[in-house]
Amino acid sequence: VLEQLQPGALGTILITKLKTEESVEKKYIIKQVECIEERHANKALKEAMDLLKLCHSNVCVYKELFVTWDKERSSVLLCLVMQHSGQGDLSSVIKEKRQKSEKIPDRVILMFLGQMVDALFYIHKQNIFHRNIKPSNILVTGEGSFMLSDFSTETLMTDEMKWKIRVEESRYFKSWMAPEALVFSFNEKSDVWSLGCVLLDMTTC
Repeated sequence: VLEQLQPGALGTILITKLKTEESVEKKYIIKQVECIEERHANKALKEAMDLLKLCHSNVCVYKELFVTWDKERSSVLLCLVMQHSGQGDLSSVIKEKRQKSEKIPDRVILMFLGQMVDALFYIHKQNIFHRNIKPSNILVTGEGSFMLSDFSTETLMTDEMKWKIRVEESRYFKSWMAPEALVFSFNEKSDVWSLGCVLLDMTTC
């Protein structure tokens, strides 16, 4: 573990590195989601298994998923191992532009929109929904290059206790949510709604 990021209501994010036999260091993100019980964790794990088959240039690669027991917290953790882009996320870009009173170039916004629509079309065709599209879940992988990351499962997103914490902790949380998502209903349209809200955020900065 190299670094632990600010924990969110749904889980803790760890920046890690994998030491291989060839001494090549690869960085990964591990999201640890605290679950109510083992049955809850296993159900979420089963739902998340489809993420391992995703293969698209604008969709984060999931390397591994597993359930473990945390002795310190006395709780079951669902762990999702994802690729690390190393270049931050879209929320950092928007924040920096706001501070400098600058605009994101139209060319970059058009590239972003094209890539994200293509990524959504790809996952929706496989009956997979993101459920949590927001700037911090879109990785920057290069100049004008973006990647959808940190997918959520239905089991995790409909945990009412964690849901209430998320809404209370972040006054911006509902900014990207489709109205139906407030009553735990997610589909292609709720993902597209969230993408539209992110796009509006980018164009206004």
